[in-house]
Amino acid sequence: MNAFDPWIPYRDLRFAGIRDHPVFGPCFIAEGRILVEDLLASTARGGPQVISVAATPSAAEALADRLPTGTELLVAGAAELSDLAGFPFHRGLMACAVVPPSPPEEDLLLTRRLLVLPRLYDSENLGLLLRSAAALGLDGVLAGPGPGLWTRRTVRVSMGAVWRIPVWRREDPWTLLARWREAEPGSEAVAAALVPAAEDARTWRPAPRCALVMGPENTGLEAAHVARCDRAVAIPMASGMDSLNVAAAGAILMFQMGHPGAAAPDPPQAG
Repeated sequence: MNAFDPWIPYRDLRFAGIRDHPVFGPCFIAEGRILVEDLLASTARGGPQVISVAATPSAAEALADRLPTGTELLVAGAAELSDLAGFPFHRGLMACAVVPPSPPEEDLLLTRRLLVLPRLYDSENLGLLLRSAAALGLDGVLAGPGPGLWTRRTVRVSMGAVWRIPVWRREDPWTLLARWREAEPGSEAVAAALVPAAEDARTWRPAPRCALVMGPENTGLEAAHVARCDRAVAIPMASGMDSLNVAAAGAILMFQMGHPGAAAPDPPQAG
């Protein structure tokens, strides 16, 4: 039996998803110095196991003494890495790591600030939402069907948030969300939706235990899904715009989850 070629996981990366490694099983690719260094630091803290690092000679020299035991260092010129990846690759550094197991379901029941994404279609939006959730202090993300968590694009756009914040993926996230709400009295699910009854995001006060539910890019949350939430919140629009991109809206609302809006000012007195 021929030995496994360690360069195989790095081939044709433009639309790469999870790769199957014959020894380690499902694996993913991280690219660029910042992501690879963050991944290696995460590995040192018990995060995803890094199988190998592919680097140009100069990048390899700078990184060699920081590789975990057992991580293989693969060295090639910039042109060779570009040919391997299938596009002009100028970052000089890539890593292949083992896809970690999903966190225990019981851990989700302990979260206090949760982002819920019943359905998304775009890897970049998923990556941006994960990055915002991690940066703004949320405890986790509950995701339904949609783009892969460990695709090259999701990993890159998330800037490593995909291994920094717990993510639970379920075909039916509503069932797990119902368990989360039942776990502690006063928990609430808030729909991000432009509906007449929605509260103004500028003065929205989330409950101490809150799940923000955001819909897909093209339609937003269905009316039936809004009805399954305790209330709704919306960001007022100006200049004739009808809505924000889901990732932009999510960042604003997640910021509010950590910094609740002030009470609305008193109306001016007639006089």
